[in-house]
Amino acid sequence: MKLRFTCVLLLFAVVCCYVSCKKTTDKPVNKNPIDYAALSKQIVFTLQQSISGKYGGTNINDGIKAPAHISASHTGPALFSVNALCGFSIDTTYNTTATAGDTAKTFFGNFKFVYTCSTGNPDGYAVHDSLINTETGPLFSDSFTTAQDYHVQALDQTYKLVSMNGYLFSLTKNALTTGYKNVYIGYKLQGLTVDLSSGTADITSGTALLNITIDQQQAGWPDNEVTMQSGTLVYLGNHMAKLTLELSNGSSQSYLVNLLTGQVTQI
Repeated sequence: MKLRFTCVLLLFAVVCCYVSCKKTTDKPVNKNPIDYAALSKQIVFTLQQSISGKYGGTNINDGIKAPAHISASHTGPALFSVNALCGFSIDTTYNTTATAGDTAKTFFGNFKFVYTCSTGNPDGYAVHDSLINTETGPLFSDSFTTAQDYHVQALDQTYKLVSMNGYLFSLTKNALTTGYKNVYIGYKLQGLTVDLSSGTADITSGTALLNITIDQQQAGWPDNEVTMQSGTLVYLGNHMAKLTLELSNGSSQSYLVNLLTGQVTQI
């Protein structure tokens, strides 16, 4: 499983290397400047959707347990008063399909989930997975690739408040929706605090460091226009997040994103 996950990370590295090389080629004048407000919204909600299982894998809203469709259960006494789920892992591949209206969805990939314990009972988990989600309809075909390597730890006895640390990588191939051929986002999660008391994950504090690559190939363009940049996503509480993008020209732009409504405001 570790080898498979490493291969996915190498794939993302190859993507970044490729688009870096493309920057040295002759490119057309960018007739469609990047909509940074829309990009900010995509960055924030891609993270939210990834940890909530939209692209397959673990849904943080389910609490301290594995996904229902690939979970394991334990009954009976615990050996030497230690819960047998402590350290228990699920390491598998899966392939599922679903249909919603006229849209066909497919989830497949590699999945590893490990229960962690700090008090003799499961109070956290580690996720290591690489997932591909495709959505196909009459007029579109989208692909989302996600690699996740993070740890969730309960912060109280109710398990309704948890922390998240680790890494998440997303590659979206979705030209019709975003206007771009490929959007790669790498997140380094640092001390995210997630409140699950409402039944829906609400990230109230913490930081995610970002690496972003945008492939702006569009219909009629003779070559790709590739932009690479970095950024910082800070969660402020009250369903708000601040995103600061460090642009390739040396300037920066900052936006406030409402996590409930999706409203984006430049600051």
